[in-house]
Amino acid sequence: MTQNECFCVFIIEMDERKFEIIALSLHKKAVSTCLACGANLMQAEDVAQDVMLRLWQLRDTLDRYHSIEGLVVVMARHNLAAQRRNDYNVPIMTVSTKQLQSQLIGPDDSLISSQEVEWLNATIRRLPSTQYSVLHMRQVEGLSYDEIACRLGIEKSTARSMLSRARIKLLDEIKKRNQL
Repeated sequence: MTQNECFCVFIIEMDERKFEIIALSLHKKAVSTCLACGANLMQAEDVAQDVMLRLWQLRDTLDRYHSIEGLVVVMARHNLAAQRRNDYNVPIMTVSTKQLQSQLIGPDDSLISSQEVEWLNATIRRLPSTQYSVLHMRQVEGLSYDEIACRLGIEKSTARSMLSRARIKLLDEIKKRNQL
């Protein structure tokens, strides 16, 4: 009987004690998978914890998987990729009028660029306060979704949703302005 078959038999009637017995090896597998994918140790531990939590939530249905270790590897890779996507941050509010003016040539270009920056700043300030806060924390302060959620006392998914709505609203305003 292979180690994975032992896991499957063991998991059929999973309780906390049984889960703890196999969790250590599965946790190590998740960490090693993340490290092999180029994550640092802190990222790997975070992802491994997420994977272990998800496995616990799935404990009643784990018997339907052929390889639990394989499942852990796939979950770790997907969670790491999602974490990297979510942590990708492109600052949108770091350009000042002076920076734009230094890159432009004539006085007309300077006037137009300063008006554009002023319009963008005013549009950002008109966002609903929570959307503005989330946008500022993410784009200017460079906080992660977890940090934003903690600061605002909201769920991580809510922070993502609010940021998405703020960005969509800004994009719509930019599109409207460019059509004029």
